[in-house]
Amino acid sequence: MLSRFTVGNFLSFNKTQTFSMIANSVQKNKGRLFQAEDMKLLKFSSIYGANAAGKSNLIKAMAFARDVITHGTSESPDTYYFKLNPKCKDLPSYFEFEICMNGKMYSYGFELLLSEREITEEWLILLGESKNQELFSRNTTTGQYDYDKSLLTNQEDAAHFDIYINDLKFVKDKFFLQDIVSNKDTIYEDNEKLGIFKDTFRWFKSLDISFPNSMVSGYSCFSSTSTDEILNAIKTFATGISYVEAREVTKEKALEDIPSDFRKKIDKMLAELEIKGKIAGGGKDTSFGMRINCNGKLYLVHINKKEPEFNEITFEHNKLKKIPFSLAEESDGTQRLFDMLTVLLCTKENAVFVIDEIDRSLHPQMTVHFIKNFLKLARKKNIQLIITTHESHLLDLTILRQDEIWFIEKNKVGASLLMPFDRFKERFDKKIEKAYLDGRYGGVPLFDSFFFPDGYGQEDEYDDDVEDLS
Repeated sequence: MLSRFTVGNFLSFNKTQTFSMIANSVQKNKGRLFQAEDMKLLKFSSIYGANAAGKSNLIKAMAFARDVITHGTSESPDTYYFKLNPKCKDLPSYFEFEICMNGKMYSYGFELLLSEREITEEWLILLGESKNQELFSRNTTTGQYDYDKSLLTNQEDAAHFDIYINDLKFVKDKFFLQDIVSNKDTIYEDNEKLGIFKDTFRWFKSLDISFPNSMVSGYSCFSSTSTDEILNAIKTFATGISYVEAREVTKEKALEDIPSDFRKKIDKMLAELEIKGKIAGGGKDTSFGMRINCNGKLYLVHINKKEPEFNEITFEHNKLKKIPFSLAEESDGTQRLFDMLTVLLCTKENAVFVIDEIDRSLHPQMTVHFIKNFLKLARKKNIQLIITTHESHLLDLTILRQDEIWFIEKNKVGASLLMPFDRFKERFDKKIEKAYLDGRYGGVPLFDSFFFPDGYGQEDEYDDDVEDLS
């Protein structure tokens, strides 16, 4: 579960900004909180802001950090620093996740000189109520590193671990967290505490982030979900779909006539999912998969011990048998719905989902219905959902807790700032939707003029048809 995420010098974020899932003292809807070791965490959070305020950039920061942690920095973008301050090109960017694993809180973070794709610092810390315990840290500029010797039970394994971390002390394009879980299984056999590295790496591999135009996405729930369960979930959203069918096809058939770069991306993800299965170490959740939108068709890919299994998903409407519809023939809203079903059907414990622009192509009532559905499930499931949205109908304190609402806006120099709604100390019965749209909390666009094409004066008849904004 995510506790906090901090980012600085990335896209529209200049100085570090922190997004938090730590619950405040609100007594309402306590049943959908997650009890960590010494704090309660939210299972839902919504982020509001005007277009270009930085909502998507916050989600991109999470996705960027996840991707470089799991893949290294060699192919990462090198222009994502805060460009409105020329000095930021030569300053490191900051990323830190505070996460709950096995009931304990940990901080994993790093600093990265984006323009050079160089990791400068990396650390993993066990957070305590009164004292923190540094499990490992390294600085690639000075070559200094340190780790908690209590993680290893004998001198031979400690010597091997020291070699591993010493080999990476000046390596700037790969994280130690990635290296220590790759092809080093023997060192974990007699060192149970060392498993925290695998747990942390697995947490980032499982972090499910969805953007509106994602063509490939993880979908751990669908790997073990029947089409009947998918259909039952879809029916609650009144899409008109009456039947869902999964038809197995070959990989060659599914991926024919697609661009070579897209094919390479899919092959790479398939290989990573196979590695993910090995890292899981034969535990309960060893079934993995992904969803692919390809040439207007939807494929669910199941990963097991054999070759990947591709299933094309088609739909029937109004109980008309044998008249299948492909994904491309469904509405944009129905297509978007599949990103959301991943959340509702997930059976994995402590899963974290992040959906950017959840209301894209959706009717307002569908968005609200989905969130209400999730909040009911959150009383029984340990699962987190973080969304960005413009949907003001959700700004209702009969639906959301005050600490489940965040705003983001830009300051005078164009840097994004995060603000929790509970900072405003509003009453629990306050009607906040109108206040938000009126600009009381920030995070909305404010217009002070109209555009007139050349040749049209502002004293024309248009002035009688619009409200004075001055």
